[in-house]
Amino acid sequence: MDTQLKKGILELIILKHLRDKDCYAYELNKIINKVIEINESTSYAILKKMINKGYCDFYMSESDGNYPSRKYYKITDFGKLELIKNIEIWNEFQANINELLK
Repeated sequence: MDTQLKKGILELIILKHLRDKDCYAYELNKIINKVIEINESTSYAILKKMINKGYCDFYMSESDGNYPSRKYYKITDFGKLELIKNIEIWNEFQANINELLK
């Protein structure tokens, strides 16, 4: 799969999961790897880029003594708007490709 296309799809997948619940990077990586194989460094790079774009933000969880604190990522209001827009773009793209493959 083309690298740029894959990165765009990964952003869409990450935004969708962050809309549903806040996640830490390793958790997101496990979810994504069920469908698309990526390494952890790719996840972190995409999350950093998404923070810079304003799509998501992060906060640190409290340590409970058994587990260290974790960095949780959460979607921003701008990220929610971007998700809606990109789902529409994806659906149109997918429909066009399906039409071409008939």
